[in-house]
Parts: sequence; structure tokens; C-alpha cells
Amino acid sequence: SGNNNAAYAADNSNAEVNNNANKGPTNEVVKSVDGMRQRRLGGSDIVVSELGLGTQRWISADYNAPNKDQVFDFMDKAILKSGVNLIDTAEQYPIPSDGKGASEGDSELAIGEWMKSRNLHK
Repeated sequence: SGNNNAAYAADNSNAEVNNNANKGPTNEVVKSVDGMRQRRLGGSDIVVSELGLGTQRWISADYNAPNKDQVFDFMDKAILKSGVNLIDTAEQYPIPSDGKGASEGDSELAIGEWMKSRNLHK
């Protein structure tokens, strides 16, 4: 039974590779939005913008960090108007977090709030 599972996994793995290979060439420019090129990631159907939004300092305890309103404006312009679809985030963002005004996870919460307020579901 174990050998059958290994063969099944290998067959499915090869099928996934073959399916991804059929999506298009690596690094192909799939579309452009307001000058922002979006490229195919590998041979998959995942398409990412050439530039992404970095969220490390969003709503952080740093003295000049962007507040939630500014962050929402960033996302409106970059994502809704200019075709950015790549957001760099991590569970410990923002940095620095002081546990008072800024806590770990606040950057991701702000992104979620923004998505909900704009009726975006993905």
C-alpha cells in the first residue's frame, strides 16, 4: 500500500508540473495596468506585479510611520489604480511594535480592513 501511495504522489506531482508548464512561459508579461507590468511567476497561472508594497513599517511605533489612513491611500493608488498585486507582509509586522500603539500583526489587520472596506474577497 505504501508503494502505491508513493507512485500516486509521483504521478500527481508530475501532473501538477505539466499543468503549470501549460500556463505560459516563465516571466511572460501577461498584462499592464497604468504602466505596471504583471508577469507570470514560473510557468504557473500566478501573475505578480513587477513592484510590490512593503508593509514593514505600516502603522508602527516609529516616529514617522504611515498611519492607517495613509496606508489605505497607498493601497488605493497602488492596488486599485496602478495594478500592484504583490504585498510583502509578515506576522511580526509592523516593526517596531511597542505593544501599546503598534502590535505585531497590525499591518496584516490593516490590509484585511482595507480589503473588507473595498469589498475585495481575495
